[in-house]
Amino acid sequence: MGGAVAALVTALLSLVVPVLGLYLGMWFFLLVANLPGIGFGVMAVRRYPDAAEVERHLRYAWACNFAYAALSVVFFIPLMLLAVVILSV
Repeated sequence: MGGAVAALVTALLSLVVPVLGLYLGMWFFLLVANLPGIGFGVMAVRRYPDAAEVERHLRYAWACNFAYAALSVVFFIPLMLLAVVILSV
């Protein structure tokens, strides 16, 4: 159960990148929100008595979280560079 909660919390914390993009006025960062990771995390927590279902959804949630982390690096670095340029002017 702890792994399912950790996957869900990690997926929820991954919403920092879209919120930061929205704060900077770039609405298109909402398109890269980790909604599949959040969905699989919720399903893993809700399927608690069935160990096979929990493990399956847990694997999917962590796969989505790791894929999202790699994708957010691709988007986060240019966002930070843009923020530095905007703040230095």
